Amino acid sequence: MKNNWVHKVTGSVRVKVKGPYPELFINRCIHENIRVWDIKYPGSDVLVCSILLDEVPKLRGLAKRSNCKISFLERKGLPFLYKRMKRRSGLVIGAFLFFALLFFLSNMVWDIEIEGASPDVEHQLRQTVNELGVKKGAFQFRLPKPENIQSFVTDEIKDATWIGVTVKGTTYHFQVVEKELAEPKAAESPGHLVAKRKAVIYDMFVEDGMPVVEPNQVVEKGQLLVSGLVGKEGEEQRISAEGEVYGEFWYKAKVRLPVEREIDTVTGERYKMHKVYFGSFPLPFWGWNAPEYDEVKVEEYKTNWSIFGFDIPINYGYKEYLETERALVTGSEEELTEVAVEKGKEKLLDRFTDNAEIMGEKVLHHEVEGGKVIVTIHYRIVDEIAEKQPIIQGD
Repeated sequence: MKNNWVHKVTGSVRVKVKGPYPELFINRCIHENIRVWDIKYPGSDVLVCSILLDEVPKLRGLAKRSNCKISFLERKGLPFLYKRMKRRSGLVIGAFLFFALLFFLSNMVWDIEIEGASPDVEHQLRQTVNELGVKKGAFQFRLPKPENIQSFVTDEIKDATWIGVTVKGTTYHFQVVEKELAEPKAAESPGHLVAKRKAVIYDMFVEDGMPVVEPNQVVEKGQLLVSGLVGKEGEEQRISAEGEVYGEFWYKAKVRLPVEREIDTVTGERYKMHKVYFGSFPLPFWGWNAPEYDEVKVEEYKTNWSIFGFDIPINYGYKEYLETERALVTGSEEELTEVAVEKGKEKLLDRFTDNAEIMGEKVLHHEVEGGKVIVTIHYRIVDEIAEKQPIIQGD
């Protein structure tokens, strides 16, 4: 009979039967409906079998009638485990208390961190979360979920635009974004918006003032775009024109790139040093002396292990040394032209405002001269072209 979970619950014993005819003992067990399984013959007059613990009292009489002697080799199941635990009750209770203490300590709130809040807002937030029960010593499983805490404190703290709540181990972390009141603008002197370069009007956003141009219109440098004079003719009021006017224009640039350039390549030779970190102190345990490569690239890796949110001071890491060599690469004119176009874009955007966009480009000419490829490119750019011009008395 196969041993299954029933045997483990009720208990079973491993019995050694010794006598002239041990098979007779097995036959008598079967006749008495005693379950026997896992029968083995270690010798000619010896056999070993397993029997349920509840049926052990019947064995003595059967053994005597079969002229055999029985001895118990092994005891299995919960009844025997319970007896062993009862004898070692101190160890069992200590282990239980240890895991219970570890569970409770790892589920308590040990710290509350607030980031990005002014002292007043931080004080309000600490009072609010304290009302919710989020305080040092509280059990996390008795507190509301982080998303519910976040929704509540965001509604309660009026001076905050958003409050994020995250739980990192035993620490509640609050990230606060406070409301910023716009500072009143200083009164500006009356003025127009005029073009600071020749362009085609691409788009306009006028806040104050009277626009005098429209999209797709060509304007010259210094031409009036938005007037600071508003109102009926003869009764105009002078204001400071405000707005953004975007113009489209072409910009010609030359980019020079060397035909040949050196790059670092990996040869395939590598060496790895394995380490165990005790805090920040590394202790190598495999790989001691790194080879002396002429050119080398070093890559490092370090684990960050934690239990219940607590960082473990022992970690594993390695340092890998990759042999590299300098290689001379010669690019084709087509490849270098593409690189020149992209490089030209990067340098070109530094010349204009942060809102500038390159809408397109056209390569006018490219040639190789003195080991360099020279590429002439026309870039189509959209950028702000408006600048202030004071209104002079009498305008």
